[in-house]
Amino acid sequence: MLFRKSTVSRTWLRLAAGLLALCSSLLCLLVPVPYAQAAGKAPYVNAKAAIVYDATTRKVLYDKLADTPMYPASTTKLMTAILLVQHLEPDSPVYIGTKAAHQPRVRLGVSPGTTIPADDALRALLMKSANDVAYGIAETVGGSQEGFARMMNVQARLLGCTHTRFVTPNGLHADAHTTSAKDIALILAEAIRYPRIVQAMQTPSATVAGKAIRNGNRLLYSPPSAIGTFIGGKTGFTSKAMYCLATAVRRSDGHVIISVVFGAPRKSLMYRETIRLLTWANRMSNHSAS
Repeated sequence: MLFRKSTVSRTWLRLAAGLLALCSSLLCLLVPVPYAQAAGKAPYVNAKAAIVYDATTRKVLYDKLADTPMYPASTTKLMTAILLVQHLEPDSPVYIGTKAAHQPRVRLGVSPGTTIPADDALRALLMKSANDVAYGIAETVGGSQEGFARMMNVQARLLGCTHTRFVTPNGLHADAHTTSAKDIALILAEAIRYPRIVQAMQTPSATVAGKAIRNGNRLLYSPPSAIGTFIGGKTGFTSKAMYCLATAVRRSDGHVIISVVFGAPRKSLMYRETIRLLTWANRMSNHSAS
């Protein structure tokens, strides 16, 4: 009798275990696996802040302190470029005055009183990240640095930026000059709508005012296929901001994906983490399509 009870108990235990396993399997089918988890864990980022933004769907795919105001360094020049193409024709003159010519390096290095065509100024701005040219654009378009900063901030609000206060046209350090990784993503998404800006971002080398310049964005020269098709971007560095990089690519599904990293401790890391984020975003797309 004891044997029969023990056998029946073991049978019921096996049945109960089987039912539990079946229920667990059904729950796994009914409860969706998180999208990011399905595509692989999001990469760790050493930079102070980062974002991956789908500019096509306007969705944030990755966020690390992306709404925190920080120093943007020369990624500021993306907004300067937008205002240049909005207000100046390609051959319109940009005047480099005394204040502009004496901006701290990096400079194009022209003499005070030099005038250069707007699209040459655009190339010097985005390829060489010339601080003197950025200041010249500000004075030409806005009448003064202060007037141009007001224009920058109005344009930022129009683009939906909520954590931006621009003070300088070139991103040289000012305590009050801050924006966020997300806001720079929105600004880059607007910048690449202008073919003149994209052309300047994709130009490897040029001559401006008799000066040979070379594009300082390493991703232009050998972009890994895993990140998508390189559209353009902007580098930045100051001792307070550290290394910053905003990058736009087109994924195989046609989506425009933007990555921004702020405050990377090393230049090499700035590029590596950008590539890692964009590669991960591509994997997400491939997983979704499969």
